[in-house]
Amino acid sequence: MEFFKAFIAACLSPVVLALMLQLPGWLLLRKRRRLGLCLVASGTAALLLGSLGGWTLELRRSAQYSFPPADVRLIPESPVVIVVLGTGMNPDPELPANSQVGGAFLSRLIEGVRLLRARPDAELVVSIAGKASEFEKQKFWSAMSGMLLLQNARCTVLTTAESTLDEAELVRPLVQGKTVLLATSAAHISRAVRIFTEEGIRVIAAPTDFSMARKGTAGDRSWLNWLPSTDGLAGNQAWLYETVASLWQGVRERLAGSSRTAQ
Repeated sequence: MEFFKAFIAACLSPVVLALMLQLPGWLLLRKRRRLGLCLVASGTAALLLGSLGGWTLELRRSAQYSFPPADVRLIPESPVVIVVLGTGMNPDPELPANSQVGGAFLSRLIEGVRLLRARPDAELVVSIAGKASEFEKQKFWSAMSGMLLLQNARCTVLTTAESTLDEAELVRPLVQGKTVLLATSAAHISRAVRIFTEEGIRVIAAPTDFSMARKGTAGDRSWLNWLPSTDGLAGNQAWLYETVASLWQGVRERLAGSSRTAQ
């Protein structure tokens, strides 16, 4: 299902739409020049407009700041479990562990460690996604936990999840009614909280990896989003993926609700 969501989002991306218009356009240039030129121009326009991040700027910013960063002073005194959601990894033995994963995972993991430092009695659950083998993931975590001085922490590593839903289903029997401090990227936090809540898990959001400055702050340069750029393409593509994934989650919840009603 993860492939299906990524495939739909990719098909709707500006680059793919541009290619779908331009390729037949170039093929038709000789026989039907006017139609061919029209298609090529439309594809170019789609690519240009799609590279403007301004179209989805406020939608992406709103999604990222839907939950504030976790305040360690507000963590409940009752038992908690810190859950770090995963991303893919590159199990290259020539690279140190911190270079085998991307910035998003490192940001999530550091947030998890920050929360753990505030609540050393908590259990840390780390999901490591991707196609790497069980051995490669465990080897990565052994090196990474050593770097972060987590050898004495209570850690559980999840190595089989392929989606956020998989992670929620694997976490549910581990938490046994405890509150989960959920560390994931800010762009992903709303959907992740929704999925975990649907699975009956009590969640406190711990968003991290904020890629956009808050509106009106010193780092906010919104006007740059109206200049064509690869960052604009990437931002729009990320928004498309989260939108498709959220729609699919809504369909899944509705189907589950209908099934319970029928029973």
